[in-house]
Amino acid sequence: MVSLDGPGFHVDIEVLEGAAKGIAQSVHDQQSFALRGLCGDAALYGHSGLHSALADYCARWSQGLDTLTEDAEVIGDCLKHVAEAYRGTDAAAAEKLRVDPGEAAVED
Repeated sequence: MVSLDGPGFHVDIEVLEGAAKGIAQSVHDQQSFALRGLCGDAALYGHSGLHSALADYCARWSQGLDTLTEDAEVIGDCLKHVAEAYRGTDAAAAEKLRVDPGEAAVED
């Protein structure tokens, strides 16, 4: 597991990447399921008013889920970019620090 530590913080990059992937999967799952069509035809209910009320509820609920999904997609993208930035920073630091600067202090 790759982690970055510094004064007052600890970052597990794989955890960030896992969260971003999990959110992306949830967004995909929601986008491929339309709650609007869940209630079916009016004939299934025997009462057009009941069907209309359920259809309206499903449409409104689906709109709310769409809004949450959009927000989740933004959050997932941000987590992905943060993980990429940490990986880039870690790689750049590894290039600069070919030896451990604290090694001499430990060996003394």
